[in-house]
Amino acid sequence: MNILKKIKYTRVFILGVFVYILFKAIIILIGENTSNLLLENNTYTLKKKVDALVIRDEYLIKSDTDGTLSLSVGENEKIHKSQELATIYNNKINGNINKEIQRLKEDIKSIEKENSSLKRGILYSKKEQLDILQEKVKSNTSTYYAESPGVLSFKYDEYSNVYTPDSLENITKEDIKNTKNSFIQTKGNNEHVKEGDVIFRVINNNEIYMVFANDDKKLFNEGDSVKIEINKKQINGEIYKVYKKDDYFLTTIKITQQNIGIFDTRHEEFDIIYRQMEALRIPKDSIVKHDKKRGAYVINEETKKPEFTEIKGNYYEDDNYIYMDFRTNKANGVDTIDLYDRIVLKPNFINKRIKIFN
Repeated sequence: MNILKKIKYTRVFILGVFVYILFKAIIILIGENTSNLLLENNTYTLKKKVDALVIRDEYLIKSDTDGTLSLSVGENEKIHKSQELATIYNNKINGNINKEIQRLKEDIKSIEKENSSLKRGILYSKKEQLDILQEKVKSNTSTYYAESPGVLSFKYDEYSNVYTPDSLENITKEDIKNTKNSFIQTKGNNEHVKEGDVIFRVINNNEIYMVFANDDKKLFNEGDSVKIEINKKQINGEIYKVYKKDDYFLTTIKITQQNIGIFDTRHEEFDIIYRQMEALRIPKDSIVKHDKKRGAYVINEETKKPEFTEIKGNYYEDDNYIYMDFRTNKANGVDTIDLYDRIVLKPNFINKRIKIFN
């Protein structure tokens, strides 16, 4: 009986030793295969994708008659105040009258070159005919001039007089969500227009804004310079105003650089580049909470064990990363994650407590 007990205890002991060795082997294996990241200095571009409403200081020029449109300017052309933009010839004027005017001008020019006293009567008669036809044309045309300087667009939408710079403070995120791009092309040169048709939109290119809803109060501050990515290009802007709403902030960017791509859009997704900086980039998969503090597990290079280090001081974040401004933190004596620290990627209840060998 005693022999059986000894055999039983021996088996238990051997099993315990085996389990211990297996456990240590697993721990070593985990320690050797725990992924970690060496934090190095790099330059990063921080950007945020936003759903924005574009608001401009602009006005529409409409036809006050039926007739044929004759354009004096081109699309996206810069214009000055009082510049002639177009003429509309109403239906009483046809192409034959314009051809006759042109023929008379050529005849008069030819007779004047001859300087013949015999043809003075003919010259006088042709000039009288020309005056009559030009007066007829003048009395049956409408000419349109620019009320103010700006950039000319041949597209317009229903919101030109709805969303203006004076309405910025009253915009809501529902306005942004529900407004669609619905631009209409105006009539072209020599096409027929009706009374009330829009023939131009004049844009003050010094008063263009983008408005979007934002939950982060600290991300955008009035006066900050930003860049907006549109059509794979970057244009400059400045945070103009931040309006506090019930449960969000309405951020307004004033465009400080002319770009045609923003003239004919009303509602668009844009990437806002709000900071370019040297930083240490920490994946958010590595971030944990410990005693209500947010931080990461940094590997102690002497003991090879992870130690929780709080993230504090000067840093920024987006959806996927935290960017530590280690230079500013060091200058201010902030004890936090630093250059060349190794952090545990995707920490769990095991690798936070064991030696990391790789």
